[in-house]
Amino acid sequence: MAETGGPRGPQQVPSWVVSANEVIERLFLLVRIHLLWLALTMLGLVVLGLAPATAAAADALLSSRAGHRLRVAPLMWESYRRQFLRANTRMLPLMAVQAGALAMLTITLSGAVPSALAMTALVVVSGASLGWATASLAAILASARLRRQDLVVAWRLALLMPGAMPLRSIVLLVALALWSVLSVLIVPLAVLVGAAAALDLVVGLFTQRIEDLLTEIDRARSAQP
Repeated sequence: MAETGGPRGPQQVPSWVVSANEVIERLFLLVRIHLLWLALTMLGLVVLGLAPATAAAADALLSSRAGHRLRVAPLMWESYRRQFLRANTRMLPLMAVQAGALAMLTITLSGAVPSALAMTALVVVSGASLGWATASLAAILASARLRRQDLVVAWRLALLMPGAMPLRSIVLLVALALWSVLSVLIVPLAVLVGAAAALDLVVGLFTQRIEDLLTEIDRARSAQP
């Protein structure tokens, strides 16, 4: 006789349940990273805290994508302390360029420049400066290896990266612009995951490609007589 009503063994979990669980875990990770990023930025009185806090958040995302066991708070605190000076010297100049270009763009678009030709030229220059500085800053954040380079080498490589991967840079700039608009429209989203989600875009688009480029540069150097 056939047995009925007995246990049939473990049932396979539906794929949508697994996917939903991964999304929830990723969202929770981004919330933790963003809130810690805010705390570390404030710890450095914003100006001196922004660069190392952002580098620490990027390190947490890099570790997560590498599949390492992640304890967010200890990892970010250690990265923040270790990179405080290094991150500021490498990233603050690019952040200053961003701020200056954004200010010039805002002033120009507000109609402060009477000449249409001068306004067009200023918009182009400030927009290009803002985009290039943003992509170069993203390259520094996306690669811990690039951050460890000497100051001049790190700047040179960072400034060259947008030209070495123009399509990825354009995609990143468009994605960051859309995310900024969405964050302004949905304030709770910005409060909970704003910076962490933006950094996740940076890491996803830039990290592997930059590592490949740095490996190619190392091979070219070793091949030289």
